[in-house]
Amino acid sequence: MDIQHRRLAANDAVHHYAVVGEGPPLILLHGFPQTWRAWVRVAELLAGEFRIVMPDLRGLGGSPGPASGYDKHSLAADVRAIARAEFGTTPALVCGHDVGGYVGFAYALSHRDVTAALVLVEAAPPGTSQLDHQMTNPRQWHLSFHANADVAHLLIGGRERAYVDFFIRSRIYDAGAIGAAEVDRYAEAYAAPGALRAALEMYRSLALDRQLNLAALAEDGRLTMPVTAVGAAPAATTAALREMVAEVATDGRAELVEETGYWIPEERPAALAEIIRGAARSRG
Repeated sequence: MDIQHRRLAANDAVHHYAVVGEGPPLILLHGFPQTWRAWVRVAELLAGEFRIVMPDLRGLGGSPGPASGYDKHSLAADVRAIARAEFGTTPALVCGHDVGGYVGFAYALSHRDVTAALVLVEAAPPGTSQLDHQMTNPRQWHLSFHANADVAHLLIGGRERAYVDFFIRSRIYDAGAIGAAEVDRYAEAYAAPGALRAALEMYRSLALDRQLNLAALAEDGRLTMPVTAVGAAPAATTAALREMVAEVATDGRAELVEETGYWIPEERPAALAEIIRGAARSRG
């Protein structure tokens, strides 16, 4: 697989992204504590069918990000700049995992005319009842911890390898799906100057993200492109996914992936690739 690496200066930051494949545009957005590399296995399966762009989110591509701009609508503007450079005005299918799903949702809200379909993988967007519930759920402790960015930075900084390993292992089903070498790469990325701070600022902004999303939904209505919510069974249920996506989309679907933990792109890449194909077909 011939992956090309590019950099783009836009919105007061320098952004790294990887590009591979030929076909209709597909944007894959990673979450925490990962990078574009989380999508390699999915990209291997889809490179013959899509032109795939895999950005590193602001501050995580080897170039320190600015002090601000970590709300998801600002991050979506970064992604839009990359998509414009690669695809122009051709609508893209957008798929995001974890925080990348939050960014993908903001992208779809802000750029409806160039979003062909949206796939949210283990991501209840800010402003949904499901994320409101998660913010008070002790099992989702990291949301509040990371949002207290100064304290989290104090405790994680210098311990990135141990923290990334713990965070991934605590949510994985197939322990062999993400090996030590991959954890090393993720930890190295988050130990780079400014990277951990950038990631934590993405959580600090969740309250603002909620406000921005709800305002956009109130002004422009629910999303009308196909939106698919993907969750790992048995923690996720079809009913809960459908309820969540119905809050934000008129054409919502739900997909459960069996025998996986939180890291579906790496644990079950074939299943997720097929869901992405289905989302592309659903656009007609």
